[in-house]
Amino acid sequence: MLTSNVPLGSSIAVIGAGIVGITSACVLSQKGFHVSVYDTSDPGVAGASKANAGHIGSSDIFPLSSPGIQWKALKMLMDSDAPLKIPFKDFWSQTSWFWKFLLTSHGHRFKSATDAISFLGKHSLKDTKALLEFYNLGEMMNHSGCVFIYDTKKSFTSSKNSWNEKNERGFSSELLNQDSIASLTPSINDKFKHAYLSHEWGMVREPFELVQSLSDAVQKSGANFYKNKVSSVSENLNSVWIDTEEGSYKYDAVIIAAGVDSITFAKSLGDFIPITAERGYNLTIPSPNIQIDLPIVFADRGIVATPLSSGLRIGGWAEYCNPNRPPNQAYFDSIARISQELFPGLNIDEANFWMGSRPSLPDSFPVISRSRKSPRVFYNCGHGHYGLTHAATSAKLLCNLLSNEYNLSECSLFSINRFS
Repeated sequence: MLTSNVPLGSSIAVIGAGIVGITSACVLSQKGFHVSVYDTSDPGVAGASKANAGHIGSSDIFPLSSPGIQWKALKMLMDSDAPLKIPFKDFWSQTSWFWKFLLTSHGHRFKSATDAISFLGKHSLKDTKALLEFYNLGEMMNHSGCVFIYDTKKSFTSSKNSWNEKNERGFSSELLNQDSIASLTPSINDKFKHAYLSHEWGMVREPFELVQSLSDAVQKSGANFYKNKVSSVSENLNSVWIDTEEGSYKYDAVIIAAGVDSITFAKSLGDFIPITAERGYNLTIPSPNIQIDLPIVFADRGIVATPLSSGLRIGGWAEYCNPNRPPNQAYFDSIARISQELFPGLNIDEANFWMGSRPSLPDSFPVISRSRKSPRVFYNCGHGHYGLTHAATSAKLLCNLLSNEYNLSECSLFSINRFS
C-alpha cells in the first residue's frame, strides 16, 4: 500500500466541524496545507462539541473498560440513578462492540489503552494552550485543576491505586482533607468527606464558543468552510473526490473527523472502525445561586460540574443507544434532582437541557490513522469523552502522519489496524 507523504501545500478536505475537525483544520493550515472543512451544520453545532463539560482532562488516563467492569456495569444498570444506561432494544445490536469493550479490561489490552491515553494526556494541556495562543485565544482556557469527589470511604480507598499510577506516570495530584474540600468546593453537600485534587486538568470558558472562535480564526487564515453534506468519498489515481449535495470536488487528501458519522464513511471505503454513540446528558443553569471556581467530578456518579460563561453546567452519564432515539426526559429529571442533592443551595430555574452523542471506541482512545484501503484518506475520530481534551495533540499527530514525520511507535498506538 502506498504510504508516501502528502506534500505541504496540498489541498485537504476535513469532513466534520466539531472540535476535532476544526482543530485538525487549524494545525494543518498552520503547517502549510490548503484546508476546506465540510459539515451539514455550522462549526460546533452538531455532535458533542456544542455543550460538553468543557474539561481538558489530561489525567484521565484509563479506558472506561477497567478490570471488573462487567460486575460494575450490572450493578449500575439496576440503579436508575447510576451513570450507565443501555435501552434493552439497542443492546443486542451492540453486542459486538460491548464484547470488544469488555476485552479492553483485561491484561495487555488494558495496559496498551492506558499507554495510548497517557501519551495523549501528557501533551494535551500544552498543545491546547499553544493552539489557542497561536490564534490569540489563550484567555479561553485555564489550567485550574479538578476536584474528584467520592461518595464513600470504600470507593475512595479503592481509587488510591489508580491515583498512585497516575502520579507515577507524571500526572500529579494530592489528597484533600475535609478542610480543603470545604475550601475548594464550598457549595457542595457537606456529607462528602473524601476527595483528590488533580493538578493536570484544565477547562475552557465555553466549549461552543471555543469551536466557533477557532473556526473563525482558521478561516481568516485562508481555510474554507462549506455547510454542505458529504455523501461519499472515493479515491481516483492521485486524488480523492468527495460528492456533496452541490457537486463533486477533488482534493489531494481527505480527513474524516465526523464523530459518530465517521463509521459510515469508513464502511463505504472498506475500513472497519467500531464507533458507537455514547450519549451524554446535561443541564446548564444561567443563575445557579451558588459559586464554583473549579471543575468538579463526582467520581461515583459519573457526573461533572463546570463553571462556564453560560452558567453552571452539570451532567455526564453514558447512554449506549441508537443516536437517532429522542432524548430521555427522565434522565434530565434525574440529573436535575441529583444536582440539587449535590449542591443544596442550587437554583435550577431556567436550566437549559442538552443531549449529545460522543463517538466512542471500545478501547477509549481515537483512531488517528491512514485508511487501510485508501492511502489518501485519513481518520481522526473516536475520541469519546475526550474530544476537547485530546483534539490539539491528535491534530499534531495527524499532521505528522500526513507529512511522514511521525514516530512509528506513536503512530502504531492509534492505527486503524488495531481493529483488524
